[in-house]
Amino acid sequence: MAGLRSHPGKAADGLARRLRRSSLGGVLSALMLSPVFAAPTLPGLTEQALAPPNTPQQSEGQTHTPGLEHWLQVVSSAARTMNYSGVFITQRGEDISTSSLVHYVVPQGHFERIETLDGQRRIMVSLGGQVRTSWPDYRLTLIDNQAGQVSFPRLLKTTDGEVDRNYRLERGGQERCAGYECQVSTILPRDDLRWGYRLWSLRDSQLLVKAQTLDTAGHVIDQVAFTQLKVNIAPRNALVQDSLRQPPGYAVEQMKVIPVTLQSQGWALSAPVPGFKTVGVFRRSMSVGGKSSEVLQWLLSDGLASVSIFIQSATALTEPVAPEQRVGGTLALSRRIGDAWLTVMGAVPERTLRRVSESVVRVQ
Repeated sequence: MAGLRSHPGKAADGLARRLRRSSLGGVLSALMLSPVFAAPTLPGLTEQALAPPNTPQQSEGQTHTPGLEHWLQVVSSAARTMNYSGVFITQRGEDISTSSLVHYVVPQGHFERIETLDGQRRIMVSLGGQVRTSWPDYRLTLIDNQAGQVSFPRLLKTTDGEVDRNYRLERGGQERCAGYECQVSTILPRDDLRWGYRLWSLRDSQLLVKAQTLDTAGHVIDQVAFTQLKVNIAPRNALVQDSLRQPPGYAVEQMKVIPVTLQSQGWALSAPVPGFKTVGVFRRSMSVGGKSSEVLQWLLSDGLASVSIFIQSATALTEPVAPEQRVGGTLALSRRIGDAWLTVMGAVPERTLRRVSESVVRVQ
């Protein structure tokens, strides 16, 4: 790494060229290995949508039992509206990483800073509609104009009732996690097209502390958990200001995420996959050294799990993309369709991913 620091211009140019040259492979690797595996905020998933709805008034003698989606709205709202910091570990298969996380609600919006604590150093800072990812060893910053993220400790991706149709909630007991007494809950799928989840949340605020992805036999596939956590902390204004300041001497590259429609892009599903609906279509473009590359990202979700479909011109790829890549419970399947290269990725059962991949077709 010392050599990289002594030649920051060459190092940054090298990393930037790799990011552009294999934009599809780079996006996949970044998403599969990211400690947060985030997706752009979906249309309609606003602060008001994440807020738990008011409990409807009941007639005398009736009782109201909030559904799974209602509870997940509470969990996601806590993650967005509380101030907290900590250290969390992410385990995907045999890969384990550690990261620090700081989340504040500040006058400008929601501030979040995530830094990897092992392996290659990477710092992600988000505020409002912008995410800045910096690699200090390469002295490079990538600016992404996505409107936000849905990532740990947030879970809910849509708020239209899909979760209750695809999953059911079972309450467990209480366990100690990261120094707090937590409520343990299990989310069970209603079919074999999606995984289950086991969650640990704070008893009072319901802030998520630990999450496990479970296969059909109940075995843990992936997990993410705070090992240190402080809640209801006061924002450190100096940290916010320092994090938002662009370090001198860094190369800066731009990633743009523009919402588009499937009809305008000429793609469709020949057969729907039960429970999964299109919740966003984005054209991601990156400019490096005056040259640009583009990839279409088509996002499906069942309310909790998501599947990303990446489509790029096959002629734009100068490095091969493996037909199959797997990290823990996250799988990516790639194939060529005419003059386009298609990759379908998600933390879902393989049968689900193959059904999605085989259903993608070009339309006029």
